[in-house]
Amino acid sequence: MFFIRKADQHDVSDIAHIHFTSWHATYADLLPKAYRDKENNLPQKIAMWGKIMLSSGVNTWIAYDDENNNVGFISYFTKNNECEITTLYILPQYQSLGLGTKLMNAAIEDISRHNRCITLSLWVLENNLPAISFYKKSGFEPDGKHSEELYEDSKIIDIRMVKSL
Repeated sequence: MFFIRKADQHDVSDIAHIHFTSWHATYADLLPKAYRDKENNLPQKIAMWGKIMLSSGVNTWIAYDDENNNVGFISYFTKNNECEITTLYILPQYQSLGLGTKLMNAAIEDISRHNRCITLSLWVLENNLPAISFYKKSGFEPDGKHSEELYEDSKIIDIRMVKSL
């Protein structure tokens, strides 16, 4: 059985670990190895999440099991009547168990209850088809916006997906 709660400063290390582990597994076949090695570093993630969790504009929800092990999280921020999901990661061994949906629902419920957002958006790697499929099932659709990054000989393209609230 899994549960969802609002994350706090005590969760920084676990969130960083989940982010690091899941990011590596998710992008193993989608991004160049040199890029993955440069961008995915556990001490960097710990420092990053230490700062993020202190930010008042960011909301993070964490999934944990009945033994109190943190296994996934979602994070979003609000700006000018728009909300953006910045991260949704679940440890690989806990994926496909419905946790993504539970985390997404917790974030949407929190947004609906406390914010005045008109839309909810997120950015996803264009070739991350499993994630795109999940987001479509959650009511998101691509809106035509994209960002491109050139890394060595690889073009990395993210697309924006949006859901009306």
